[in-house]
Amino acid sequence: RVGGVPEHFNYPWHYGIAHDIFQEYNLSIEWVDVKGGSGAMCAMLDNDELDIALVLTEGIIKKIHKGSSSRIIQQYVKSPLVWGVHSSPKSSFSSENLGKARFARSRPGSGSHLMSYVHAEQKGYELHEENFVTVGNIDGAIESFKKNESDILLWEKFMTQPYVDNGECKRIDQCISPWPCFMMVGSGTFLKTRSKLAKPLGEAIVAAINKVVIDPDTTRQIAKTYLLEQSQVDEWYSSIEWQTSPWVSQKMLVNVCTTLRRIDILDKQLEAQELCYSHAKLY
Repeated sequence: RVGGVPEHFNYPWHYGIAHDIFQEYNLSIEWVDVKGGSGAMCAMLDNDELDIALVLTEGIIKKIHKGSSSRIIQQYVKSPLVWGVHSSPKSSFSSENLGKARFARSRPGSGSHLMSYVHAEQKGYELHEENFVTVGNIDGAIESFKKNESDILLWEKFMTQPYVDNGECKRIDQCISPWPCFMMVGSGTFLKTRSKLAKPLGEAIVAAINKVVIDPDTTRQIAKTYLLEQSQVDEWYSSIEWQTSPWVSQKMLVNVCTTLRRIDILDKQLEAQELCYSHAKLY
């Protein structure tokens, strides 16, 4: 049971399922779209509703810090995530005066929550928990804009483009995550009872990725699948880099923890070995 956001980053999983790549590794994949994002996926891992999830790096680190038994198996997307900073169409907020804004987040510990603090640090304003409104997902955020219940939303730039184009929100800034954006994470139960599947699963998704990147039809299929303009997908695709090895960078994980500590998301430093599955390949 593999969960991920219904976004273009996860196209290789759908490609692999459609082209029987997982079957070649004696794996059967039940894919679950999770609109609630990383916060929802982390909860589903802990509740034994998912075995594997493709979770934002900062989200899983925060969850492990809070006591989750889930662990990183390997990196999934090497490139950073480009977050759009969006406001209500009627809002007068700009990137210069966001300290007083009401920030929509999908749920506590989600990327939309944690990256808002990162953006605040990058731009030099302060945020507190009182600034946040929990909205569930992007559709909940748009609804909260309409009801004047929130002012700002950080969400992946290209997936929010249709909402910008139809006037339901406006983009006032962007925030690039200072680390690789997605990790492949196993639940504590999965890693305890079926850990022998972790290695072939990692190999299978790398095989799917290697097929995707040489398929000339990939960007057209992504545009069709996720209802995006071809030109937008072409722009996004030029910057995406999926992981094509099982390795996880220790230095990267230390850097993420250091940043999250600095902005008061973590209260202690975590070592890479604490964050990863015992057989993960660290370098």
